[in-house]
Amino acid sequence: MSQPDVKQLIAQEYIKCAKDPAYFMRKYCYIQHPTRGRILFNLYPFQEGVLHLFRDHKYIVTLKSRQLGISTLAAGYALWLMLFHKDKTILTLAITQATARNLVTKTIFMYENLPKWLQIPFQEKNKLSLRLTNGSKITAKSSNSDAARSEAVSLLLIDEAAFIDNIEETYTAAQQTLATGGQCMALSTPNGIGNWFHKTWVDAETDDNGFVPVKLPWTVHPERDQSWRDEQDRKLGARAAAQECDCLWGNTIITVMDTLSGEVFETTLEKLYEGLQECDYLL
Repeated sequence: MSQPDVKQLIAQEYIKCAKDPAYFMRKYCYIQHPTRGRILFNLYPFQEGVLHLFRDHKYIVTLKSRQLGISTLAAGYALWLMLFHKDKTILTLAITQATARNLVTKTIFMYENLPKWLQIPFQEKNKLSLRLTNGSKITAKSSNSDAARSEAVSLLLIDEAAFIDNIEETYTAAQQTLATGGQCMALSTPNGIGNWFHKTWVDAETDDNGFVPVKLPWTVHPERDQSWRDEQDRKLGARAAAQECDCLWGNTIITVMDTLSGEVFETTLEKLYEGLQECDYLL
């Protein structure tokens, strides 16, 4: 292939990547798989759907099961935003700086494994941040009321938002910068009711706050089956597994008794009302 042909091919690929974050990630983004090592991020259909929601909406609250790769997906979206848009400031928040740093680490790993023609040179690269020469950057911080106040934020990415005690203060502090056109993505497994994440989800379901609600229980993963779900009950306990796999808030998990056998076990109001247990219950 001649040099002009190579340049034309690269230009075509660049345009495809710039238009579609899913294409960019499937074709060029590598991730660290816990058992398979360095592999291309071959998106599942549900991940591709979520990625397009990330691209198309300003405010998204994602209620998710554990181990769906959504944090990795968010890291890839952040990298796409940085590479194909100038002067984007992305702030990742979590309950600790170490947790927030995980998203930056994933973003940097993808960046370092890109082909050279996709890499924009960096000005700064460390455990907490990546800054490119086009003015775009990603930074990790622990959650506090000042974390999102200091500069205009293009994307506020809140990981495990249900577990951050003071996230309401931080989000309020970020409102001024987000109001200028910024984007907010709150991701979490549930952690009971009454916290900022739960209230944001409830209001999003009734279209009261501008957030798009995205619910991802364990069943969206094509490689998970009932045996996997049963194993989570054994590993985590029924109550924790109902929260972390089924996306239940915790207030709907109850202890019941089979009045015929005397067996006591945990189930959910949802299952109880749906008649999934073929026995009498004593609440």
